[in-house]
Amino acid sequence: MNRTLPTFVLVVGACCGTWCNAAPETVPATNPSTQELLDEVRALRSEVKDLHQKLDARPATTQPDAAISAEVVNRTIRDIQRDVTLSDEIPITAGYFPNRGFLIRTDDESFLLHPWAYVQIRNATNYRENATATSADTENGFELPRLKLILDGNLYSKDLTYQFIWASSDTTGNLQLQDAWGRYHIPNTPFAIRAGQIRDPVDHEQILFATTSLTPDRSIVNNVLLNGDDIVKGASIGYGYDDPNSAFRTEVAITSGERNFGTTYQEFPTNTASWGAAGRAEYKALGDWNKYNQFTALGDTQDLLVFGAGFDYTEAGTTAALTHVVDVQYDSSQGLGLYAAYLGRYTRHNGGPPTTNGGFTGAGPDFNTYDSTFRLMAAYLIDGHWEPFVRYEYIHFDGRELSAGTNPTVHDFTLGFNYYFHAHRAKITAGATYLPNGSPISNTISDLQQSHGGNEVILQLQFQLIL
Repeated sequence: MNRTLPTFVLVVGACCGTWCNAAPETVPATNPSTQELLDEVRALRSEVKDLHQKLDARPATTQPDAAISAEVVNRTIRDIQRDVTLSDEIPITAGYFPNRGFLIRTDDESFLLHPWAYVQIRNATNYRENATATSADTENGFELPRLKLILDGNLYSKDLTYQFIWASSDTTGNLQLQDAWGRYHIPNTPFAIRAGQIRDPVDHEQILFATTSLTPDRSIVNNVLLNGDDIVKGASIGYGYDDPNSAFRTEVAITSGERNFGTTYQEFPTNTASWGAAGRAEYKALGDWNKYNQFTALGDTQDLLVFGAGFDYTEAGTTAALTHVVDVQYDSSQGLGLYAAYLGRYTRHNGGPPTTNGGFTGAGPDFNTYDSTFRLMAAYLIDGHWEPFVRYEYIHFDGRELSAGTNPTVHDFTLGFNYYFHAHRAKITAGATYLPNGSPISNTISDLQQSHGGNEVILQLQFQLIL
């Protein structure tokens, strides 16, 4: 009679019996702690020791299979010990942190995943005195100008970071990949490289997240001449961004050109541009770089003063545009916030309106154009919650970009306030914009509509929530 099978069954049955009998006491309702796993290993060792003693006392004919069975049990214990060791070496924590949101990370933050999202819900009213050549027009309704899903964090170390953003269209609601990049800070140096779909390093307002905007939406200058977030495909090298004590930082990039992302490698006219180059430099005279990521003195414990300058060069066929900007931001620890910027755009062989890159495959027009703009914003934070603000924009488009007889000058006066429930994570923003000459162009995300001169008024009430 073959006795090896009963021996194997006996060993396995004993092990299973031990696990089953221990289950109600040693397996908690949640994941076991490291100490609980170690206690289970010790219990298994004791059981195996008893099994070895029993197996050694059996006749010799049963020893080979018994040894095999014991090795199976020993291998299982070694696997458990390895898992316990790994859990000790790479402890992982997860939770919600009020200032950062939900995080999954190792204790040393060499691996970190930060999933988050935000939504802006807005009621908007637009009144145009001369909506047509003969009549006025008023429109009102709700909209979601922004809903974005974001993943960011780092891998292997804090030097290798990433960010992916999917944004909903403000007109269709469809999701589109927006920011998508990886960045590597070269250890022990002030340099870092980045590649993917990035925010063109040109203008301070355009680089900042819309969540930290002072007004319900970015300026008309930003949304029209810089295409909002101004996402481009490309690669860049940065200097000084990883040193909080550095007074100077800069980033330069080779790109696909403005208004050209989510597209293939092909050039104009298959895509909206052929190539581009961009760069920005910033000098911090006072304060903390971490507070330069918003247009408010919210949370500032010291004064902030930063000077910046940037440029973008984009070619589209025979058309080339050079956008350039200089700006300054000052925030007081007492609550005052100020921002001023000049932006100009020179276009060679201009081939289209201000909202496009233009471009021709042939000779195109032989005239060149220049647009000039100025922005000024001021705000004062009261008791950490209320913040009244004012904004003024001046835009002078080159008349050759517009229809004949169109007024090329835009004046934008905006008054409003923010109320912060939980800083930027939950806030209400209200604004009233007055354009005494109307606008020769439209922009949906600014709730701006084209008019035939005359007064234009835009009222916006917006709630923002960051998850």
